[in-house]
Amino acid sequence: MRALLPGAVVSLALACSSSGGRPRPPPPRPTPDASPPAAAAPTERECEDLIAHAIALRVAELAQALPPEQVPTEAEQAALRTELRGQLLADCQHGTRRGYDCAIAAKTLAELGGCQATRSSSTSNSSVAPGGILAPAPRSP
Repeated sequence: MRALLPGAVVSLALACSSSGGRPRPPPPRPTPDASPPAAAAPTERECEDLIAHAIALRVAELAQALPPEQVPTEAEQAALRTELRGQLLADCQHGTRRGYDCAIAAKTLAELGGCQATRSSSTSNSSVAPGGILAPAPRSP
């Protein structure tokens, strides 16, 4: 498979998360005069849409920089969506609505990466890209 996405795509799931991998505290107990609860975390479908959005952003970037025959095919994009779904869905579903809204509105991968609420220093998060998510190799003349 052609290399498709930079490590920034990992932040698409993390963009929804403000915990940076730390356990989440229990939700506060409602009081009679408390404000309404915060918006719910992203749904499975929304997280799948976010993965597809990140891939579409990267493909658009590659289409501007590479010849058409080097741009990932629909089949390659579908395979990557499946791979990333398995790796990122749970993290995304435990994220915040604010992070999701920011990421889904992003027009570039740089914007999407900026949606991550708090970056963790853990290599299990944004600094290690899943397999197959490397920049394209330079073309030989």
